[in-house]
Amino acid sequence: MVKRTLHLCGAVILAAVAIGVAQQSALKFVELQRHEIPGTALDGVTTTIEIPPGAASARHSHPGEDFGYVIEGTIVLYVDGKPPQTLKAGDVFFIGRGHVHNARNIGTTPARAVDTYVIDRGKPGVIPAEAK
Repeated sequence: MVKRTLHLCGAVILAAVAIGVAQQSALKFVELQRHEIPGTALDGVTTTIEIPPGAASARHSHPGEDFGYVIEGTIVLYVDGKPPQTLKAGDVFFIGRGHVHNARNIGTTPARAVDTYVIDRGKPGVIPAEAK
């Protein structure tokens, strides 16, 4: 009975640790604003993204241009067909319409960036890429 209780306690502790790690490693993506750009068929969208240490965003693209600024941390930006680019706080980046990409946090602290998309009106800001 004591052995069974110890195994059950151990399983509960492991589950709690796994849940804590999963919550800690969750990528955060927040759309701050979206506005029509007058005289065009485009929307301007401002977002923030936070990537925990060691984590990566999913491969995706945008139905328009992506202007980005790294606020904190260090990431490697992977854009299909281009060499990886290491970016740190204060660096900017640009990703053209439809280019599949993702970012990995290679630092020891969360990486945070602000992205502004100029995208086709009414389209989602992020389009998941098909698996390779």
